[in-house]
This record gives sequence, structure tokens and C-alpha cells, in this order.
Amino acid sequence: MAVTQRRLSLAASSGSLDSVAGSEKPSDEKCADEFVYTKHAEDGVFAWMVVLAGCVQAMITLGASRAHGVYQEYYMVDEFAQMSTATVSWIGSVQNTTLNLCGVFVGILSQVLDTRIMCAAGSLLMGLAFILASLSTQVWQLVLTQGVMYGAAASFPYILGVTVPLQWIKRRRGLALAVVYMGSGVGGMWISILTRYCIDTVGRAWSHRIIGFIMIAVGVGLSPLIMSRRPARRPERILDLTVVREWRFLFIAVASFFAMGPNTIPYILLPTYTADVLKESSRLGSTLVTIINVSGIFGRFVAGVLSDRFGPVNMLIVWTLLAAFSQLGIWLPFPTVRAAVASAALFGVTGASIVGMILNALSHQYGVTRITYISGLIYMTYSVSSLLVVQTTSLMLDTVGHGTNYTWPIVYTGLLLVVAGVVLVAFRIKLSPRIAFVV
Repeated sequence: MAVTQRRLSLAASSGSLDSVAGSEKPSDEKCADEFVYTKHAEDGVFAWMVVLAGCVQAMITLGASRAHGVYQEYYMVDEFAQMSTATVSWIGSVQNTTLNLCGVFVGILSQVLDTRIMCAAGSLLMGLAFILASLSTQVWQLVLTQGVMYGAAASFPYILGVTVPLQWIKRRRGLALAVVYMGSGVGGMWISILTRYCIDTVGRAWSHRIIGFIMIAVGVGLSPLIMSRRPARRPERILDLTVVREWRFLFIAVASFFAMGPNTIPYILLPTYTADVLKESSRLGSTLVTIINVSGIFGRFVAGVLSDRFGPVNMLIVWTLLAAFSQLGIWLPFPTVRAAVASAALFGVTGASIVGMILNALSHQYGVTRITYISGLIYMTYSVSSLLVVQTTSLMLDTVGHGTNYTWPIVYTGLLLVVAGVVLVAFRIKLSPRIAFVV
């Protein structure tokens, strides 16, 4: 009790978030009784094992989504060459939309079900989705299997894999999230390489089967570690929307809508951009996706360390504006291989880290006891934005760009990130106008 009072007095004297917001901020200490304290302590060895398990879950879920550009290029150039970009893009856009849209349902179910069982079931179904995709020969079939079924199933190990570890880590939460999301970069890297190799050697169908079997084996095998510290119990309200009316949530939701929507565009457009504009081989397109994922590993680590030091909101502003610069300052004005490589590298460091940094900001604003549910609401905004942005970008490329001019899709992506940066700056000022304020 004395510790809590001392913290509140220090917060009041330093102009902290509580005094700025005019309301009491939820704290993990006040919800400590909601946790199940077993022999495994927070910040201990087991806690970091949960973090590593979350890292691998992100690797096979979000990593596979990040590698979709390889499939997109194959569909556009070979299997469905006669179809428009907008039509084929439904596979990837529906996949990403469903992956995030189901986050709120994962959050609700995580309050009443064992997270380990949920994670295992999702891993099994997402692997089966890829195996069924290997039997699909039409775009609509791939939309249902590689898109809807995979996205809905993968949301379970993905959402749980990135939120449950937060319940176990307190002192280095930014670093823990960085480690978890580094998995998506690692996964995007090796899954892109493996997918390209399999397509070239054994064909697209077997590439789907091989990835599907890996998802099942790895995902189900690591599910026992995705163990929530909260007891499974029925909440007072299944769908509690009171948080939606809070100004902090609204700011973060609007920022995520503009920032995370264009998050997948470079992954999707760069492979076809290299063939249509740079006139380079398909291998360069796969290499650019790999560059994004490799640099994302470094970017997530740096973002996590700096967020622990300077605050997640502060670093989120910097990373978002740098991501916008990678599109508007490098990719747009310089249609060269070197510029494409530089843009991919900078976007990998910054843009690929935005999702994890937003989740880190949420944990600092609301604590971690309900982070799975609250983050699920944020991921809903991401899912709507992702669908709108991907389809709008594809329509721009088909209509204004006539399939070969990428100017307006790049401008559109960059401007969305600029708007997100402006919203975050306004949020930061409302939290505190002090430049040196860590938030």
C-alpha cells in the first residue's frame, strides 16, 4: 500500500498520465488478484519461455501473412495472369482482414477458455487451411481457404502469442514484445524463401502442403506454453464496450487505422513492382520481401529497447514518420533497384514494428490483465483498414496506374502513415505537452 501511494505521489508531482488524463489509470498492481500465481514468477525463466513461444507463434502466423507477396506474384504472373490485380488481391486482403478481425472474439473466448487449448486448435486449423488451399484451383477457393479459413484460425495463436507473454513480463515489456514480433520477421524471411523454393521445385500445391504441415507441428507443439496467468471465468459482460468511449482508446484506434492499414502494402506491391517497373526477375521481388523481414528483426529489437527507455508512444511517432519517409522520400521519387532496396530496409525497420509498438502503448495505458480483449478491439480497426487499403491500392494500380504505374499507390500508402503520425502527435500532446515526458 505504501508503495502504491508513493508511486501516485511521484506521478502527481511529475505531471504524469493520470493527472493529465484527469482519470485514474488502470494498474497491474490493482488487478494482481486476477492473476494465477503459481511456482512460475513474472520476469523469470518460465516467463521468458512464454515470450519465446509467442515469438515462434508470430513466426508461423504473421510470418506466413508477410510472405504472401510471393504467392501474390505467382498468382499474378503465372496461375491467374488473365485476372486483374484487384481480383487476385482479395486472397491476401481477406486473409489479413480475417486474421485481425477475429482478434476481438479471441479476446472474449480467452476470458472463459484455456488459452493453451485455443492456441492448439487454431494452429491445427490454420495448417489444414493451407493444405486445403493446395487443392484449390480458383481464386474464390483460395479466398475461402488461404484467406478466410487461414486468417480466422491463425488469429488464435497469433493474438494469444503476442498478448499472453505480456502477463508474464513487467520490467522489460518493450523488449519482450520486440522479441515476440521479431518472430514475424524471421518467419516472413524463411517462409518467403521456402515458399519461392517450393514453388520453383515442386509446385504451388506442395508449397502450401509443406507450410501447412509445419504450422501444425510447430504451433500445436508450442501451445502448452501459451498459458494465461488469469483464471478462466465468465466475465460480467461478454462484450464490454465501455473502453471504446475513452479518449485514449479512440486516439490509439484512429492511429492504428491509418498506420496499420498500409502495413502490408510494401509486402504485396514490391514483388510485382520489380517485374513491372524495374524489369527485374521474380527473385528480386522475393529478396525485397526478405529484406523487409530481416531488417524488421533489427527494427523490432531497437524499437523495444528504445520504448522501454523513452516510452512507446514517443517512439511510435518517430517510427511511423520514418515509415512514411520510406515510401514518399525513397520509393516514390527513385524508381531504381537501389531505392527499392533502401525503401524495403527502412520500412522493415520502422513500418514492420508499428503493430507491436501499438500493443506496447496499449499495455502501458491499460495494464495487461485484459490486454488480449482490448487489443482485439484495436485489431478490429486494423482489419477494416487493411481490407480497405489493400483493395483501394489494387484499384488504383488497375485503373489510374493501368497495372504498371505505381505512383498513386505509393503516395496513398505514404500519406496514410503521415496522417497516423499526426494523430499520434496530437495524442502525445494531450497526454503531456512536455517534450521530455516518457510515455
